[in-house]
Amino acid sequence: MDQTKSGEEHERNRLRGAIAEVTLRVSGLSAQGEAESVADRVASLQKSWLQLVPLIQPEAEPTRRECPHCHQRIRSAATRCLYCLAKSAPPDGDAAGAA
Repeated sequence: MDQTKSGEEHERNRLRGAIAEVTLRVSGLSAQGEAESVADRVASLQKSWLQLVPLIQPEAEPTRRECPHCHQRIRSAATRCLYCLAKSAPPDGDAAGAA
């Protein structure tokens, strides 16, 4: 059990470090008088961001469909439109993950 806590702490520390790195790179974008070019600073930020994203483990974007009433994009499983509040049945009657 201690190994699990240790592993979780290690992951949190990796995440904290990646966030700190991105924060440092963002603050450096507007630095004046630096020897590093803006393009190099942006490239460093992009590299830091790409290292951070896997640690965050974002969920995939849910599939969407068009509301039959107002034509805004809503989640496929939605039973009510977020924009016009009209009710609509999800395709195939799938109500899981309704928004």
